Amino acid sequence: MLGLILVLCMGVPQGAWAHEFHTSITDAKYNPKNQTYELSVRVFADDLEEALSRRHKTTIRLDRSERVNKLMAEYLQTHVAISAVKGTKATQKFIGAQEEADAIWLYLEIPAGKAPAGQVWVQNALLTEVFADQTNILNLEVAGKKRSVLCRPGETQQTISL
Repeated sequence: MLGLILVLCMGVPQGAWAHEFHTSITDAKYNPKNQTYELSVRVFADDLEEALSRRHKTTIRLDRSERVNKLMAEYLQTHVAISAVKGTKATQKFIGAQEEADAIWLYLEIPAGKAPAGQVWVQNALLTEVFADQTNILNLEVAGKKRSVLCRPGETQQTISL
């Protein structure tokens, strides 16, 4: 019986068990005390492994090592930004990661200065270099006002009116 299961499994393409959609969710909140944006980013773990592996041209597996944390922090710095000035990327502080079933939560802070007013520029290009159907939802809360934007390949930068 075990042999039959192994034979059947070997005939299934590797990606057959992968999820059929590619979506990330980022919850960002302005913290007036620290004058930072606090972000929680949820991505599928296997998608992030694929992006990091392609970027570094070697197989990357998510683990709790300092090396992988550094790679994740660099990836977030390149692909995610929130700023009062379009195109400006502040140096982020990577807080850490937490695994959840087939996903991973990434936590970071972005310096913001005083409370934003009017408009905020955001970039969320997570995994868009890997998946043509990638969708990134960014929810931003500033002073009790909540706004959301949808970023996709070719549309990774948005302006949010507060």
